[in-house]
Amino acid sequence: MQAPIPPYEKERLEALRQLEILDTPGETSLDRITRLVARMLDVPIALVSLVDENRQWFKSRVGLDAMQTPRELAFCAHAILQTTPLVVPDAAADERFRDNLLVTGAPHIRFYAGVPIRTSKGFAVGTLCAIDERPRQMTEEELSILRDLADIVSREVQLRENLMLARRQKNRSDALFKASEAGYRSMFELASVGIALVAPDGGWINVNTALCDIIGYTREELKSLTFQDITHPEDLNTDMGLLQQLVDNEIDHYQMEKRYLRKGDGPVWVSLSVTKKLSSEGHLEYFISIIQNIQARKELEQEARHDALTGLYNRRALDAILPIAQARSDRSGLQLALMFIDLDDFKGINDTYGHDAGDDLLRTISARLQSCIRRTDCLVRLAGDEFIVILEGIVPGPDEAREVAKKLLAAIAEPIIIKGDVIRSNASVGFSMYEPGSGKAPDELMREADRWMYKAKHSGKGRVMP
Repeated sequence: MQAPIPPYEKERLEALRQLEILDTPGETSLDRITRLVARMLDVPIALVSLVDENRQWFKSRVGLDAMQTPRELAFCAHAILQTTPLVVPDAAADERFRDNLLVTGAPHIRFYAGVPIRTSKGFAVGTLCAIDERPRQMTEEELSILRDLADIVSREVQLRENLMLARRQKNRSDALFKASEAGYRSMFELASVGIALVAPDGGWINVNTALCDIIGYTREELKSLTFQDITHPEDLNTDMGLLQQLVDNEIDHYQMEKRYLRKGDGPVWVSLSVTKKLSSEGHLEYFISIIQNIQARKELEQEARHDALTGLYNRRALDAILPIAQARSDRSGLQLALMFIDLDDFKGINDTYGHDAGDDLLRTISARLQSCIRRTDCLVRLAGDEFIVILEGIVPGPDEAREVAKKLLAAIAEPIIIKGDVIRSNASVGFSMYEPGSGKAPDELMREADRWMYKAKHSGKGRVMP
């Protein structure tokens, strides 16, 4: 069944057109969100879908090769009509969709959940959706996750609206960006995102209230600071490099995610878009920065990549980290070692002292392991009482990896007091080596380390192999 046309279709399509987003390249920030949807909801397909006159076009997609489908087949064309999420537990049993070619043929949609993506005026231009080829029921927690991530996508769209408005206004009239103009002041002050005019040396010429709220400084306080002063040191070089490309006319704008150092608080993640204002003679006058607070999205990403009990990286993070570590090894020519650590007789501790005590033990051991490795190394809680350590930049051969493994075993073996009893834990460790340029797959490294760990366990426990 084809979805009806919304009564506000003309205005909705105009809002979509003004975004200038259709048929543009993918964007990292949106691709991260679709990957999060696929992982956190355990679905094979996740999409950021935009619905125009005749089609739905996918700005970001996971698990689907097609870039677009006809609008008359689009589940999302139904979802944009709703004020609440559209959830279809079994499309084959739903009269609206059971004859749909996307149900009867590839990709064989059975489950669909879509949340509208809205502009600042409330027009639904598309959806963030999750799709499965099998029927399923959606829990309240899963629906809440999808809503939260769709809200982040909507804020990205609204940021783009503000950026496109600023560009259009700049093209129409350079004078718009002079703070003395009432029209500019209104747009500048009422914008829901941070806006700043920044001098060529990094000083703040003018900032709006939204930016002050994001970074915690008043306008007066910012007069004595530069953007370099409040940018996280780890992000500054990237920002300055892109800014120089903008000055040198190698690019006409740039966008990045970075951290500001919020006054009296920790870092705050923002999405930063920068263009430049030239004089009539072509000289640089100042930069125009659009800043959106994306801390909530970053915290969601952080939660998805970290183990709730220990705070260590989890298996999802490992899947992303290990290939990158191997690529660094290929570039540097230095070896990499992957260690598989399994605690010995952990079940007995759980059975004797209870799961709370077992959790305390895992937290203590995690902290000990973390203190034994370098900041450049990586510690992962794989599952239960299993841990992975990635050692980068080690000397050729297994000796250095073996010595680190012994150090980790010694840390694990230090006594721990649990419910008044002194407990000593042991572990079995197996490790595998990655030779730069060998092309050994991450799964192969894991399986090899796992095999050696089991050999260590069957050879008496509390030891390292090979």
